[in-house]
Amino acid sequence: MKRLNIKTLFVFSFLVASTVSCLWAQEGTKSISAREKLLSEATVLLDKIEQEAPRSYTDLVKVRERLLAIYNTPVIETVHSAQASQFPEITFARQESTTSVSRKRKARNLAFYNSVKSLRGEDLLSRLHEQIKNNQAYSYSDARRKVMLEIDKHGNNIECVYTGKIIPGNEMPDSKIMNIEHTWPQSKGATGIAKSDMHHLFPTDPVANSRRSSLPFGDVDRPKWEEGGSACDGVRFEVREQHRGNTARAIFYFSVRYGKKISSSEEKELRDWHKEDPVDANERARNDRVEAIQGNRNPFIDHPEFVDKITDF
Repeated sequence: MKRLNIKTLFVFSFLVASTVSCLWAQEGTKSISAREKLLSEATVLLDKIEQEAPRSYTDLVKVRERLLAIYNTPVIETVHSAQASQFPEITFARQESTTSVSRKRKARNLAFYNSVKSLRGEDLLSRLHEQIKNNQAYSYSDARRKVMLEIDKHGNNIECVYTGKIIPGNEMPDSKIMNIEHTWPQSKGATGIAKSDMHHLFPTDPVANSRRSSLPFGDVDRPKWEEGGSACDGVRFEVREQHRGNTARAIFYFSVRYGKKISSSEEKELRDWHKEDPVDANERARNDRVEAIQGNRNPFIDHPEFVDKITDF
């Protein structure tokens, strides 16, 4: 299904807004139930559009926000019983339109996790793979833009996950200023759809990105390069403490999603990092943002205990 043109979406939003405005403008015809009915019908249509064109989810969220802004604009309260009777009274939760998709996803995810909580080893790994294997494909340029300006933009800043370097995020940065790290290197299998999988893409300073190259992760005793808590000895790359667990869980996700093996030595280090740097609220929120865009989750963020239930990645 082709992605809906943003111009088309905003024309739709304008038409709905015009309908609401016309209703308000009719002297003696304003009623709360009428406004709620129009907004409810509009959000139902948006949900239908999203089902038919799921890649338009981000644009549809923006449309919903604008409709809610129109809805919440103060108006003079005048009720005309004859006009109001044309619109049956309804109960409308104002936030439901922007959260209904999220709630449905959470319900599906909860049902899935409940169904696998007793599994271990290959059985668990296989079920997790089936659950996360159908992520939406994006071009690398689109994925890079979404990581920089939507997923890893905090306030109005973008931060390098390796060094802590911060740059303004008001526009797409030049790759010479802030680059994208493939946590699972392209040279080791992050190609095709995997190249643009946002669960393992993070903003990085170009120098740090270059130093890491395709080296395995691990602790470094005698660094030849270090900055912001990360270090490299030319054999391994050690990630700063704030991002170690995130790195490990991104690698575990990639291994399960794309059927790639992790070397035993690197896996041991990553398991240690996973425990040293547990999942926090920011990582969970990032998981939500990635799911909203590409449609799948990192299960090791949702359930960190799954790592111990799989003996060999």
